[in-house]
Amino acid sequence: MRISIISIALAILVNSLTLAIVAGFQQEIKAKIIGFNAPFFISKAGSGHIFEAEPIDRRIPFIQESQQIKGVSSLQAVAFKPAMLQSQIFSDTIKVLQTKDSVIQRQDIFGVMFKGVDQHYNFDFLRQNLLEGRLINPLQQDEILLSKSIAQQLNYKLNDLISVYYVKNQPILKKMKVVGIYQTGFAEYDQKLAFVSLQVVQQMNDFGTRISLRPIIEKQKLTIAIDLQGSSERLLFDWGQGPEIYTAYQIPVFKDTTYVVNALKMENQGSLLENIDRASVKIDAPRPISYQDLVLDETGSPVVLIDGTTHQALQTKYGPLHFYFSDGLGTTEQFISGFEVNLKNFAAFEEVQKALKNKLEMRPINGHLLQVNSIKDVEADLFAWLSFLDVNVLIIVILMLLIGIINVGSALLVLIVLRTQFIGLLKALGANNRSIRIIFLYQASYLILRGLVIGNLFSVLLIWIQQQFQVFTLNPEVYYLEAVPVAFSWLHFISINVLTFIVCMVALLLPSRVVSRISPIKALRFQ
Repeated sequence: MRISIISIALAILVNSLTLAIVAGFQQEIKAKIIGFNAPFFISKAGSGHIFEAEPIDRRIPFIQESQQIKGVSSLQAVAFKPAMLQSQIFSDTIKVLQTKDSVIQRQDIFGVMFKGVDQHYNFDFLRQNLLEGRLINPLQQDEILLSKSIAQQLNYKLNDLISVYYVKNQPILKKMKVVGIYQTGFAEYDQKLAFVSLQVVQQMNDFGTRISLRPIIEKQKLTIAIDLQGSSERLLFDWGQGPEIYTAYQIPVFKDTTYVVNALKMENQGSLLENIDRASVKIDAPRPISYQDLVLDETGSPVVLIDGTTHQALQTKYGPLHFYFSDGLGTTEQFISGFEVNLKNFAAFEEVQKALKNKLEMRPINGHLLQVNSIKDVEADLFAWLSFLDVNVLIIVILMLLIGIINVGSALLVLIVLRTQFIGLLKALGANNRSIRIIFLYQASYLILRGLVIGNLFSVLLIWIQQQFQVFTLNPEVYYLEAVPVAFSWLHFISINVLTFIVCMVALLLPSRVVSRISPIKALRFQ
């Protein structure tokens, strides 16, 4: 009998722990995936991975419509840009000719993906996993949030200034302050994602169009030229004489004046023009200056007195020639990599995905063809693994139930054999087979209930210990978690107990039929 009780207890213990662990894995992994990437990402059609999405105009009208879809909680504008982080200078010891140690100083370069976010971004996930410092202020363009693993590899600490390199036409250096360090245990993302202001990534990517004016002096000619950043598609330029395609204005002399240029973009119809940017340069000259009036260095280039972003001065025979720049604001802030779509409940995933695809895909919106990327497609391997866990759970539950059924059934048969004389006496006194079977089923149910109570007590205790103390740890590089996750669910708890009891009782109906085959006369003679 004890064996039967123990088998039922073990079946409940194993099944409860299995369900708790699998549910814990699914909840934790999903939470980490969605913490870094929302369930859906709306981007320009034809884009590859979400990290490589082509820019779209954030003003497209579907935003309000999409937020009204049942199950959608919010839309977040984000942008991505690969960058290189340079480590702090540190010392390293190497062997020289296997006899001497030599100390060298070096700096490492680490590639990351910048995720630009604005003030509407949901920081709850990062806030929960913040180790030091604070979250970035999306309105500040010199702040960066790093993971613990990246900070350790680069030898950076909180409040350090970090060197950031990114590529446009050439590598560009930017200094940013480490304001916070996080750790999620999800190594795949911890080792590659850093969070910065959305404006930083927009500028790094040259999203939109932005113009400025700069003097160009070459080939013995004086020219004011447009420095164009971003897309030049369907652009015209107005220097004060109407739209034209020319991006430079050649002049014979520099004199006191101000040059203004407007950047115009043709609408899809090809006729309407939209003013998208404006830039100017003010010239302050001691007198009208021609090329022959410039002072040249030994290389034949003009001598530069001041070289700044808003002010430049050249040396002439008659004194400094000043240029004061007023660059355009451009349309950089209007463009992003895409929108992240958050859900009120992940259970509504399929329904929301269908609604988004029906509303957005293959429908031109302001010249954009959009696509809806699901996190299940981006992280297909992980979600396939999580789905496979359900299959494993089903197999384990079935096996443990079979073991419990076999043991309890065997115990009932033994009990019936040991009580053969008692059965014969009851039949001789007029008891029918049904009433005798009920007696033995009651006794079997008592054994099952004892096993359930014992198994539940141990399972709840083990789940509580793991939740509180995380006794059983994992390798985060393999399992994406530092400890075995467990999630207690009353639904799972009640379901597995009720299922075990019902299945065992139904399975005991067959061995209990042995009672009907016992002859009262033979039973009374049974020794």
